[in-house]
Amino acid sequence: MCTMCIQAKHKQKFIPVKVKRTSKPFELVHSDVCGPFSTPTFGGNKHFILFVDHYTRFTLVWMLPDKKSETCTTAYKAFQARVTALGYQIRQFRCDNGRGEYDNKNFRSVLTASGTTYEPCPPYSHHKNGVAERKICTITEKARAMMIDSQAPIPFWGEAVNTAVYLHQRSPNEGLTKRDDRDGYKAPYKTPYELLHAFGKPAGNKLSYNAPIHHLRQFGCYVSKLIPEDQRQSKFGPRSKPCMMVGYTQDSTTLWRIWDPNFQAVRAQSGVIFDEE
Repeated sequence: MCTMCIQAKHKQKFIPVKVKRTSKPFELVHSDVCGPFSTPTFGGNKHFILFVDHYTRFTLVWMLPDKKSETCTTAYKAFQARVTALGYQIRQFRCDNGRGEYDNKNFRSVLTASGTTYEPCPPYSHHKNGVAERKICTITEKARAMMIDSQAPIPFWGEAVNTAVYLHQRSPNEGLTKRDDRDGYKAPYKTPYELLHAFGKPAGNKLSYNAPIHHLRQFGCYVSKLIPEDQRQSKFGPRSKPCMMVGYTQDSTTLWRIWDPNFQAVRAQSGVIFDEE
């Protein structure tokens, strides 16, 4: 063995291993933090954290002002509460080796209290957290495409990321339709939304678990928002004002996130008229 040759030519090896898929939602959760971004959102956020379910590939996102332990722990608690409300328990948590976000006493104590196994990847081996890393790439690409298409100002990147995750939940996923693990698993449904909401339901029933998509609109399009009667200037003044559509609210098809330039804020609104042209 030539020590000098090893020191001069040593390279990191990437050994792809097909992992057995879990048997129910949220048994294994992948996570990663993306950022900081040079321009903060209107809410002052410079990062976002993703949580990806291994079984359904269902993804949730939280915006973060920083990567401190307290901030990431608060986001995880919110995610954990939502998983619990769905009737599931997080068994394993897989992430990178970031000490500020995950590998710290505060975050690990929360995992221990709920009986969740902590599975960090080795230092400088981000490829071993491949599910979360690839998901961040997918989400940022979708968000970037929406920002370019709408020509929205850069501070709207947070809304674009939220919208990208919302659409990703309702889009066909190659990880579900392709037999890519060692057991030849193939999901019975094409989208993460369908697979999550249909899990545990009787087979052969006539209920549809398709995610509703009739309410989807173009990101950044023109929206005419109705002005409440007590806020109108006069009897013959305008009854609506121009706004911009920037996203959706979870589990609702009648509310949209609308940017109101007068109040410089994003609000959930209904009863609006879209002009996607």
